[in-house]
Amino acid sequence: MTKHILVTGGAGYIGSHACKVLKAAGYVPVTYDNLATGWRDAVRFGPFEKGDLADRARLDEVFARWQPVAVMHFAAISLVGDAMRDPGSYWRVNVLGALNLIEATIAAGCRDFVFSSISTSPAPIPAARSESFTGPRRI
Repeated sequence: MTKHILVTGGAGYIGSHACKVLKAAGYVPVTYDNLATGWRDAVRFGPFEKGDLADRARLDEVFARWQPVAVMHFAAISLVGDAMRDPGSYWRVNVLGALNLIEATIAAGCRDFVFSSISTSPAPIPAARSESFTGPRRI
């Protein structure tokens, strides 16, 4: 049985490398990207689905079509200068987009989810918190 993994931001630098590794491991990476900062030519290891995280209906279509066993989330906007000038748009795209994806993932019955932080914040983070990694958790 073919095991599909949905890779959001799979047309970007990190996402496309994740797709390469997934393909080598025997999975079929399904790239979901709006190509705002990604490159269609970077999608070489599995099928491509153009779409935006804000479009829940499109996400539901992609989940129904591919029935992924897991999601790897790399999609985000991450230009620090722009984030400082317009933090609201970054919160809308990155936070609400991630929430939309998580809700679609759960609705599809997919319980394995990898969230990759883009490591940028539109505002200073007041205090860092240390957490111990105890392994992957199912949602």
